[in-house]
Amino acid sequence: MPHSTPVPPELIRKWQEIVNLTAEIMHVPSALIMRVEPPNIKVFVSSETNGNPYEQDEVACLDTGLYCETVMKTRQPLLVHDAIRDEQWQANPDIKLGMISYLGVPIIWPNGEVFGTICVLDKKPNEYSELYRKLLQQWRDVLQADLRSLATLHRELEVREAKIRRLVEVDIIGCFTWDLEGQIIEANDAFLHIVGYDREDLASGRLHWTDLTPAEWLDRDVRQFVPELKLNGRLQPFEKEYFRKDGTRVPVLIGIAAFDKECSQGVAFALDLTERKRAEAEIRESERRYRALEMELAHANRVATMGQLSGSIAHEIISRLPRSSPMPVRVCAGSARNSRIWTKSGRRSVVLSGTVLAPAR
Repeated sequence: MPHSTPVPPELIRKWQEIVNLTAEIMHVPSALIMRVEPPNIKVFVSSETNGNPYEQDEVACLDTGLYCETVMKTRQPLLVHDAIRDEQWQANPDIKLGMISYLGVPIIWPNGEVFGTICVLDKKPNEYSELYRKLLQQWRDVLQADLRSLATLHRELEVREAKIRRLVEVDIIGCFTWDLEGQIIEANDAFLHIVGYDREDLASGRLHWTDLTPAEWLDRDVRQFVPELKLNGRLQPFEKEYFRKDGTRVPVLIGIAAFDKECSQGVAFALDLTERKRAEAEIRESERRYRALEMELAHANRVATMGQLSGSIAHEIISRLPRSSPMPVRVCAGSARNSRIWTKSGRRSVVLSGTVLAPAR
């Protein structure tokens, strides 16, 4: 486990309560959790007790003869009753701070690396009873259980990050990391291609999602999506637009997730919808042309039907006329509204007007 693995604040608060309680129970001025960070060792958590000379985050160099160095090297508990009377510890730097007695046990990561120690120090000789030794070892076990949980969480996080990194690197979909102030921290080539920028633009720090977002979309982002992100830590995919570098707009489908509860940073995935929008527009135009053609065909069918109806009516009328005429009846060609039928004598004619028949005057 790397020495730089962060311990979350809630765990540090728990450990603070442990050292405070330990100092109070054992009646000592100092109870500490030390963490090794080569080439130094750091006061990771310090009891909030009167007379404690050690401050949190205080750093000391290794290889200077500190009590805790021996504990970490041997990986064994160490008890020093009185350093002043013990030649082995008379040069110990802690004596200068008045700390002449010490009890400490090692803290080990699950993979076997040394995290540091949990220890107590006193300004007077102290035998530290067997009960106190067991208590300190019990606290050590609690801390190591916390480290096991932290290591498991860290491994799971590494796996997720590796998957995200792989997704970013293969450029299947646009991906970028952001902060809430608007900065685009990192982006893959797929996203840079979508918005028309390059690596130089990204490295210069000129790329901001707030600048890429048109005003009408930005207003919605600030009023609706940012509060929702802070509440849920993620956003369901939604459509919006970005400005390209050339000033044109590109439609995208975007999904967003925050890295932490504060939503100070996160990751976003963007899919270019340009081709889909173009296809949708073509479909709409095709549907419009189809509807127009449908209307034209319907009109043509109505005209054809009217012509057939007119011919049928004319035939019916002709068949009912007297057959005594020496000449056949003539039908004057014309539209359905204006057709006339005469007998030879011209005394009788009929006007066809749509579907209404009337004697000619």
